[in-house]
Amino acid sequence: MDGASLLRARVARGILFAALGGTFWGFSGTCAQLLTTTYGLDPGWIICIRLPFAALLFLAVSAVRERDRLIAAVRDPKTLIGIVLFAIFGILLTQYSYLTAISLTNAGTGTVMERLGLVLLTILVCAMARRLPHVREVVGVLLAVAGTFFIATKGSFDGLAIPPEALVWGFLLACGFVGYTLLPEKLLAKWGSFIVTGLGMLVAGVIICAVEQPWSVPVEFSPGMVAALAAMVALGTFLAYLFYLQGVKEAGAMRAGLVGCIEPVAATVFSAVWLKTAVTWADIVGMVLIIGMVVLVTVKPKNEKRGASGLSQNQV
Repeated sequence: MDGASLLRARVARGILFAALGGTFWGFSGTCAQLLTTTYGLDPGWIICIRLPFAALLFLAVSAVRERDRLIAAVRDPKTLIGIVLFAIFGILLTQYSYLTAISLTNAGTGTVMERLGLVLLTILVCAMARRLPHVREVVGVLLAVAGTFFIATKGSFDGLAIPPEALVWGFLLACGFVGYTLLPEKLLAKWGSFIVTGLGMLVAGVIICAVEQPWSVPVEFSPGMVAALAAMVALGTFLAYLFYLQGVKEAGAMRAGLVGCIEPVAATVFSAVWLKTAVTWADIVGMVLIIGMVVLVTVKPKNEKRGASGLSQNQV
């Protein structure tokens, strides 16, 4: 297999990983919906559970598979600085700003504002590559944002309630989306998904627990709640971040960021099947738009060359 064929295979594998990551994030959203509505758990408390326990899973696997590399990463000051930046400006910024944004608006508005991070991601990626956006990139971003809008708001602008302070948190949320996509790229290339994500989540988990102090919140545990939490940690966090960041590593930040927008499609399907949530015409339109975007970014143009940030010159 020649170099071009190997590159195509790697990009295709990365697209698949990013799609799986988005799918498991959608599953995570359904778990969060169940935990907050049925069991009355606070979103901040849920984050304090999902991040540290997912970090333990990542680090446990790393300790078994690549113990020496894990120790080397922890002892490398430059790596630790990168991990802390990823934890704060990627993982934590996304988690906290999303919760704040939806508390000031609603979940649909928060989701749309997060996906507007694709615009920032496109600008940064093109600036790094010193080029203008390609038509496929622009169309992909528009399809992703439009599809997310239809699913999150049921096609009504009335669902976008945006007070002034929410705009600030919405912008920070978009920045967080860019952060957890771009910040770990070099770290992933050097250390791999398990070590980078595990250490990043550990740092983020320690910080959020120090702020939220989940041990002071009274919680009545039940078998159903524990099962939902376990599924959210193992599938909606561990596998979601593992697959998505592996997608960033192999397909590039731009493609992975776009394909990861399959999340609201997956969340809609999981909610309909598991929680019996009604599917509306707006959900169907949104899913068609997002699936169309995934097809668009999956079909690789000819004469593709590698460019900045793990991207091709003709990326997307």
